[in-house]
Amino acid sequence: MKFLLAIIAYLAMGTVLGWGILLCVKGNPWLLIVGFLAFAVAFGKLGCMPGKAH
Repeated sequence: MKFLLAIIAYLAMGTVLGWGILLCVKGNPWLLIVGFLAFAVAFGKLGCMPGKAH
């Protein structure tokens, strides 16, 4: 179940970042900036931090 949720999360973040790139080409970089910051925080907090000790 966690693997499926991870795939969905990456697809959602990829969609937001892709849409942000398209808007950035048109001159509006805000979605790309916000999407990148959200991705960096989520990746750093969930992916890189050690888990709880048992």
